[in-house]
Amino acid sequence: MIKKDKIIILISLVLLSVAFTFCTDKYENHALAFQNNTNDSIQVDRHYSGSIKPRTIMVAPDEYGKFYETSSDLWVTPQVEMEKTCDSIIITGLKNDVEFRIMFSPDAIENYCTNPYTSGSTWDLEIIVNEEPKFLGKTLERYNIHIFDINLSCIST
Repeated sequence: MIKKDKIIILISLVLLSVAFTFCTDKYENHALAFQNNTNDSIQVDRHYSGSIKPRTIMVAPDEYGKFYETSSDLWVTPQVEMEKTCDSIIITGLKNDVEFRIMFSPDAIENYCTNPYTSGSTWDLEIIVNEEPKFLGKTLERYNIHIFDINLSCIST
C-alpha cells in the first residue's frame, strides 16, 4: 500500500512538472518615445507638476529615445498617457547650426507644426516581444513603443 502511494505521488509530481513547463506568463509594457529625425542630437526634458528638475534624455540622430515607460494595464493612448505623466516637454537642439527650442504642453505648442498631446497627432508603434525562460515555463514580455517623430521640416527657429 505504501509503495502504491509513493508511485501515485511520484506520477502526480511528474505530471505537475510537465504542466508547469508549458505555462507562460505574459507581461505588457508601454513606452513613449521621440524619434530624432534631425542631423544632430536633441535633448528632451520632461517636466512634472510640483518638480523643479525635469527628467532629461539625449537622443542621437536617426534614433528614438524612450522618455516614459509603464506596465500599467490602464493604458489608453499615447496622448492620454502624456497628459497623465508630464506637464510639458521641451526639446532643444540645432537646425542648420541654429539653436531651436520646441515646447509641447496639453494647451500650447511652440516652434513645431503638431502637438503630440492632441488626439490628431500621429504616433508610430513598434512592438518588441522577448521570450525569457523561467524555472518552469517561460515569460513573454511585449513592449509597445509609441514613437513621435521630430522632423527638421516641422521645426521653426
